[in-house]
Amino acid sequence: MSIDARQFHSEILVWDAHRDVAYEAPLKDRFLQKWMVGVDLDLDLVRAGGVNVQVYAISTASTLGLAPTAQALKELEIVLSMIESHADKVVLVTKIDEILAAKKARKVAAILNFEGAEPILTELGLLRMFYRLGLRAMGLTWNFRNEVADGGYEGREGGGLSQFGRSVVKEMNHLGMVVDIAHMTERGMLEVLELSETPAIVSHGAVGAVRPGHHRAYGDHILEKIAQKGGVFCVTTIPEALASDPQEATLSRFIDHVDHAVKVMGVDHVGLGADFDVYLSRLGLPAERWLRGLEEVDKWPSVTAALIDRNYPLGAVRKIMGENLLNLYQQVIG
Repeated sequence: MSIDARQFHSEILVWDAHRDVAYEAPLKDRFLQKWMVGVDLDLDLVRAGGVNVQVYAISTASTLGLAPTAQALKELEIVLSMIESHADKVVLVTKIDEILAAKKARKVAAILNFEGAEPILTELGLLRMFYRLGLRAMGLTWNFRNEVADGGYEGREGGGLSQFGRSVVKEMNHLGMVVDIAHMTERGMLEVLELSETPAIVSHGAVGAVRPGHHRAYGDHILEKIAQKGGVFCVTTIPEALASDPQEATLSRFIDHVDHAVKVMGVDHVGLGADFDVYLSRLGLPAERWLRGLEEVDKWPSVTAALIDRNYPLGAVRKIMGENLLNLYQQVIG
């Protein structure tokens, strides 16, 4: 029997584990102020892509001006205000039943995440306060070293968790926050996976067996450990993480990464975390910065169709497109 992939996509739960939401964008018409904070909810595109759950990441690691805690609060206020002003399309969620209710109401369920622990400084109290403000996941690092751990890009010494970082992981377990190990060094990832009492995720990454040599593409031993600990590995759409040649950065190559992750980890431990970015979709970067066939969130139905074309059972497609992340978040946030 022939499957209508687009109809099937519209019926299943679709979950994207990572999209930048608050960003700095050039403001050319101001004399002294060179940067401003904007918000990229992209609700129309998200809905066009059939996405039910969108994890929105706030990053302060590379910002200019304000201290990271103040910057995070500034961006968080803007994001929350935008969600409130678009209440007919999106709702902030902190529990699984709210996610299911949002899908039933045809609204996007928004989950808030920090991409890097810079805003909490060295204070667990700040982590608890951001939890009270709605944060339910946190990436421990961005590319660079912070007080919690080494980032994978800068990790020249291959450092892992600091003592404070170990306390952060334990506190996130206690609060019910998803620990995101994307962007960490290999050592840091393994330390988190050993320490954490709840499953961790890589919210956006690639597979080293398909794309050797990239710092965001991880070896099979990392994938195996994530699966052993009940975690989920989410495949990114960043072209350079998927292929060394920009011409090979295609939807088909994206599915190659999914295929290998499933082979190594099992179908219960693979998901999607695009990292679609305003810098790609709004600021006119050259075409090689786009993944051909999966340029933006409205193309997610193409992933469902591609998985079906590669003979994935429909139950497996459901898991990869969203159910695996639903199950993990259910375990962690309740």
